[in-house]
Amino acid sequence: MPRFSPMVVDHFTNPRNSGRLTQADVTAFIGNPVCGDQILLSALIRDEAISQIGFEAYGCSASLAVASILTERLTGMPVETIATIEATQVAEWSGGLSPEQQHVAALGADVAQRLANNYRNGIHEDVSTVPGS
Repeated sequence: MPRFSPMVVDHFTNPRNSGRLTQADVTAFIGNPVCGDQILLSALIRDEAISQIGFEAYGCSASLAVASILTERLTGMPVETIATIEATQVAEWSGGLSPEQQHVAALGADVAQRLANNYRNGIHEDVSTVPGS
């Protein structure tokens, strides 16, 4: 397997939905203290589904790409479905990740699930540990 899938390369070099939404209904932050990767998602929810989503990410190129991929995949998805996303799905959406990049799939699944759980629990701001917040 090449170091990066074409999907990861595309999203790393041309990220989609980059930036924090200023009027988000919900945010979610996940960081990996071992490698330093961090992903923040901010989303607008309409009819219990993501209507708009943005991201901020810090870390390796795979984590930046996965954050971008997540924003495309989560748009239009019901919150209840997002709560069940698994790392294997994120890896598939990314076109496959090498063994040393699997932690990024887990990070992506964790932040997606956290976004759904924060929304369901009425937690709107989840950014206290994000640099610059």
